[in-house]
Amino acid sequence: MYRAVLIDCLPWAALLVAAMAVARLLLHLSGARLRLVRLRSLHRCEKGGVQSLSFVLTLPVFVMVLMFIVQVSQVMIGTVMVHYAAYAAARSAIVWVPASVSPEETENRISFVEPIRSQEEFGCLGVTYRVSPEGQKYAKIKQAAVLACLPLAPSRDSGFALSPADRDTAAALETVYRGLDAESNANARIPTRLTNKLAYSSANTDVQIEFTHYLGPGDTLHDPPLGIRYYVPPYSDEYYLNEMGWRDQIAVTVTHYMALLPGPGRLLARSTGPSDSVSAQVGRRGDWYVWPIHVTATLGNEGEKSLKSYMQEEMR
Repeated sequence: MYRAVLIDCLPWAALLVAAMAVARLLLHLSGARLRLVRLRSLHRCEKGGVQSLSFVLTLPVFVMVLMFIVQVSQVMIGTVMVHYAAYAAARSAIVWVPASVSPEETENRISFVEPIRSQEEFGCLGVTYRVSPEGQKYAKIKQAAVLACLPLAPSRDSGFALSPADRDTAAALETVYRGLDAESNANARIPTRLTNKLAYSSANTDVQIEFTHYLGPGDTLHDPPLGIRYYVPPYSDEYYLNEMGWRDQIAVTVTHYMALLPGPGRLLARSTGPSDSVSAQVGRRGDWYVWPIHVTATLGNEGEKSLKSYMQEEMR
């Protein structure tokens, strides 16, 4: 995880260093000097309001570069947070998938799965399935990612509303916040800010779940294939159509559309030509310019279930 974070943050770190170098160069060209002693007498100075022409010309550019530095720093923080959100969602997946939450989602079963590709590795045939974004287990997994991305969401009203399922989460967040900071009880705006952050994070965080199911090498059917029903007396429902193997690798991809600052966001969204790859990635959601951050985390399913070899007959 740490290596992936460093790799993803490396380009942003290079941009940050370059922007700071440009800001330092602009300060040098403008002739500005930091003299703390003169600041004390600034309010009594009557020498006139004429400023250095070079400073006036470079000030707008310097402010723009400074805001760019702040924005790049925020994107780097967002990259780290989304990495954590992907890990939290994957950890939630390997805990909730083995659980039984409803008659349709018992142990190792999750909503609806669809095969998307197949591959062969180490003599084993593997089929990758994508999980449909529905059901109680998917909601729990997405909630883990949404809560992890909560610090990145703006606290003012972003135009997004809470879903009925998120209202209980908002109430729980308020209770936890009050418990951690007793002085916050005097601030009546905290519940509204928490609600706004949760509404934005929930509407702008997407979760995609995939898992790869491998069959045994050669003629040994170590794990039965999914998507067909087996007749194993007396257990006619031994393997369900939406059941994962207890050792399958679960890959959770979290995409968070991070809200950019109004100034840098509008500037980055302007295209400078066909070769501009930055503006093509800057999106618009409501009144916000957003930067999508994609991170995938893979963990092994912890839903241990015996897969003892025996003859199986497909029902036709």
